[in-house]
Amino acid sequence: MTLHRWSSTPWMAACGLLAILVGNSCARPPQAATADAGSSKLFGGAQVQEIFRLRLDRDDLVLESLLDAIKQHDIQDGAVLTALGSVQDCTYHNVKSLAPTAEQQYTTEKGPTEILNANGIIAAGEPHLHVTLSNLSRGAFGGHLEKGCRVLYRAELTIAKFSGLPLARKLNQEGTPLLQPK
Repeated sequence: MTLHRWSSTPWMAACGLLAILVGNSCARPPQAATADAGSSKLFGGAQVQEIFRLRLDRDDLVLESLLDAIKQHDIQDGAVLTALGSVQDCTYHNVKSLAPTAEQQYTTEKGPTEILNANGIIAAGEPHLHVTLSNLSRGAFGGHLEKGCRVLYRAELTIAKFSGLPLARKLNQEGTPLLQPK
């Protein structure tokens, strides 16, 4: 596993890259958490502190390597902006019903498989990532990335570390972890 920091003119360069990647302007003033007409929450005030690029080589484990990088660089609040590469086996899960409490179905795909994309949010040092995979027999598929995904040739991830309002996931009445201010 190789982790590279990206910086040139620290804030504006990182802000510019993030704006290109996710289509947001970094010039917005900080905002507190607000509620809209539904139960959605918007958490403003975060700023990109640093961008990391993680290279994984053959036999590296994707999620485990990401967790190591998060711990090593104290990324408590951030995002995995993108990931790509290939894996030789990968476990992911999907929801399998409309029940009030989530029911999960776990799948392990074995054989040469491309990572088309993976992204998600890091809150309280814990990533929540979704992955899109593809292989010749199934086409595109995916779900929530689990431990045990082993790199085939290489994988590359871009990680943003945020400063500002820290977030965490707290369980609601149904046991679903929801993003909230820490």
